Amino acid sequence: MRSLLVKVTTAAAVVFASFGMSQAAALPLAPEPVAPVAGIPMPCPVTHEWPGDDVPVETVAAALAENFGFALTGTQWTEASRGSIKILWQTLDAVECSGYVAQLQAKVNGNVGINAADISGFAWGDWSLTKPNHVTMDFAKFQRALDSGDDGRLVRLVTHEMAHVLNSDRHSEPEYWKIFKNLYATQGSFSSYAGSSVTETFADVVGYYVGRCAMENPYDNGENAAYYEFAKTYVFGGKEFGPAAGQTPECSIPDSNAETPMPAPPTPQSWIEALSQE
Repeated sequence: MRSLLVKVTTAAAVVFASFGMSQAAALPLAPEPVAPVAGIPMPCPVTHEWPGDDVPVETVAAALAENFGFALTGTQWTEASRGSIKILWQTLDAVECSGYVAQLQAKVNGNVGINAADISGFAWGDWSLTKPNHVTMDFAKFQRALDSGDDGRLVRLVTHEMAHVLNSDRHSEPEYWKIFKNLYATQGSFSSYAGSSVTETFADVVGYYVGRCAMENPYDNGENAAYYEFAKTYVFGGKEFGPAAGQTPECSIPDSNAETPMPAPPTPQSWIEALSQE
């Protein structure tokens, strides 16, 4: 009997061990954690790795154009702008898995360009104002934010200007725009910059969603949870780039005197649309 019990126990142990092994083999592996990039706590996994800080800037610019599908113009694709170009590259790559860039390119038949050039006045970036069908970025002004360690606000600015491209189909009243206008009618102001402009509010709702490390991010309190859910659902397909609204992400703290990177000034809609040929 003792021998039988030992045999039965041993057989049972083998069965359970085999079951455990098959279960372990069947369990999915957890995805590798993605390291944060400048200004973005939870970016997409890297699709296009930054070429390197020692690669000639002409090579970097050519790779950026090829990988992300933007025609590049302007005079600021230079060594002096390397830090700004890196922020641009990493921001575009950080949203790659969400389809954000592909979506906005589709709105204008893939004809969006990035113009690195001086912008008169206080604006650091604009869509189709300085140069039609181009997002213009003043990398010389970007450097002031980089010097202050304020990468998050540059991420917000890049994403904000790209959001204007995404929103360029609003005149045809697509479903996402109807939903956003209804949301705006109930939620109202989102940021001090956007004020009462619905188009600037849209761009900031999207910009701050990615640039979670931007100082004074409106998502850091819980008051803008509805805007957060809109960006998550209707723009980024469920991808989040930081903690939920109402939670402050862990970010490096920029200089307290950091200058705020500014998009083009909010203007009456009819005037801005005339200038941007929309």
